[in-house]
Amino acid sequence: MSDEIYNRFSPDRLRLDISEQRAVEPARIQKRRKHFIQFPVTWYERLEDADGQTYRVALFVCYESWRSGNEAIKVPNGMLEMDGVPPESKRRALRDLERRGCITVKWRPSKSPIVRLLA
Repeated sequence: MSDEIYNRFSPDRLRLDISEQRAVEPARIQKRRKHFIQFPVTWYERLEDADGQTYRVALFVCYESWRSGNEAIKVPNGMLEMDGVPPESKRRALRDLERRGCITVKWRPSKSPIVRLLA
């Protein structure tokens, strides 16, 4: 094989320069970063030995409840997955929060659970 043919198909020539590309953040996440979350002190006490995913779901539920005016909220997978919480961890965390007396959950097959905060 000649050098001319080898250089034409060199892997270095085929690489893309990704240093200029940036990931685009969804507008909802940009807007959410400007807000803050009020967290009940009773939850702080009840979640003393909880894991990180449970805390993330608890913070998400508090935020969404505040946004909806303390109504019952749906907890979909999408936004939590963007926060690094997979669906299985979400379900486990919701069960944990329910067991600790922070929320009540209405489980629905093949749909997002509906959550209501307890004081």
